[in-house]
Amino acid sequence: MASLQGILNTDFSYPGIQIKVELIVLKEYLSHMEVGVEAACDNYVALEEDKAKGQEYEEYSYIYRIAEEEIPRIIRMPLLVSIYTLFENSVTQLLKYAQEKEEKALGLKDINAKSLPSKFNKYMEHVLGYDFKFSESTMSSLSEIIKLRNCIAHANGNLDALDKSKFSAIKKIEDNGAAITTSMSQLDISHNYLCQSMEIIDSSLRSLMRHMEERYGFN
Repeated sequence: MASLQGILNTDFSYPGIQIKVELIVLKEYLSHMEVGVEAACDNYVALEEDKAKGQEYEEYSYIYRIAEEEIPRIIRMPLLVSIYTLFENSVTQLLKYAQEKEEKALGLKDINAKSLPSKFNKYMEHVLGYDFKFSESTMSSLSEIIKLRNCIAHANGNLDALDKSKFSAIKKIEDNGAAITTSMSQLDISHNYLCQSMEIIDSSLRSLMRHMEERYGFN
């Protein structure tokens, strides 16, 4: 009976149920990602070496640079977009649920703020009256992730396509020691940075969900 109690106390329209599954799936994928990256690189090299039989090494040596640099970059970059999108969509769903639960007329769209995470905090504090908000360190990390996410989503990681201020912001992130690189005007997101970002997103969402579940009596 004890194992059923938490289930019976849960509102099944609560989006946190699905969000927790999505977090598990994305973290699991990330934990095995580098095996897939390595396999993709090995397959590419094997195919290209077969095509290059009889050629001088200098004629096909470029394939090793592509395998070592380009393929991992191409595979890893979109995952940062997915990680941030999971955060953004999850909080939006949770706050929509909270709006209905609290019977508030104002929705998230009615709040003005300089960024979506700032809007989240403002809505939780001023509309929902939550004793919870994303911390300053979390907000700083999210701001960094958003800048990188936008570079990937809008410019496919091509720094030359950014305006000067956005280019400088990316370079500053790199200079501050983040596990990213900018080489030949291309952004490269390391697996380590993806893992760090995932942990920030996971921790932030779970903290918000714990607060909501306590407030609404789900545990």
